Amino acid sequence: MMFFDICRLRVAPQDLPTSRPLLIYSLAIYAVLALVLAWIQMTPGKAVIAAVFDTLLMGLLSYVLLWARLMPQRWPQTCTALAGSGIILQVLALPITLWHKQFGPEDSMVLVPSLLILVLLFWNLVVVGHILRHALSTNLGMGAVLATVYMYVSLGVMKVLFFSAA
Repeated sequence: MMFFDICRLRVAPQDLPTSRPLLIYSLAIYAVLALVLAWIQMTPGKAVIAAVFDTLLMGLLSYVLLWARLMPQRWPQTCTALAGSGIILQVLALPITLWHKQFGPEDSMVLVPSLLILVLLFWNLVVVGHILRHALSTNLGMGAVLATVYMYVSLGVMKVLFFSAA
């Protein structure tokens, strides 16, 4: 599967077909998995909003980056690659997140799933950097910087909206 190959950095977003159905299916599956992961950490109502917001933010941020580089025509393949690789990483994150949720913050066993989540977060950063470097026709270093900014903005917005004390 091409999404798995993107996660292994063997395929670039431009290798995906420019397909509206593939984009829509990828975004839908991404959103459903985001919902499942969010549901583990928050109330069902907030989880739905967080999953939709996460999916929209991914699409919007990738479009803005491509638009700023005068390459908006690359958005369908880029967004499909981001959603598809996100699906793979979310499937991997789901059992680890459930495992992590079983432990309290004082339990020393929480270290193992926490480290695995950190590894997945780093892998996600590398994959997004790989996708963005190809989509924006830049080098890997700039792709990594953009992926870091992209992830920082995404996680920061999600934290403020859904995890701040109210």
